[in-house]
Amino acid sequence: MDRENILSENVFSKLKKFFGLSSTEEKQLAKNKKVAKKISDTLDDLNKDLVDFEKYAEAMFKDMGVNRKVNVKKYKVTDFLK
Repeated sequence: MDRENILSENVFSKLKKFFGLSSTEEKQLAKNKKVAKKISDTLDDLNKDLVDFEKYAEAMFKDMGVNRKVNVKKYKVTDFLK
């Protein structure tokens, strides 16, 4: 198990279990461009929310008198797909 890509190893196995897919169907799903596009679009939304969170956290620290920059690592499609 690759700890760096734990999500990519589990996303399609979770979908396989949820939809009751065979191993062949799981492999086809993993190669499907529409699925990759949807995951990419969803990650864009997630990353926008992370930017909002960073701004909120920085404002919270500023209110506390702490000058701290908040940087949350953004997600990439490769975090979910190989």
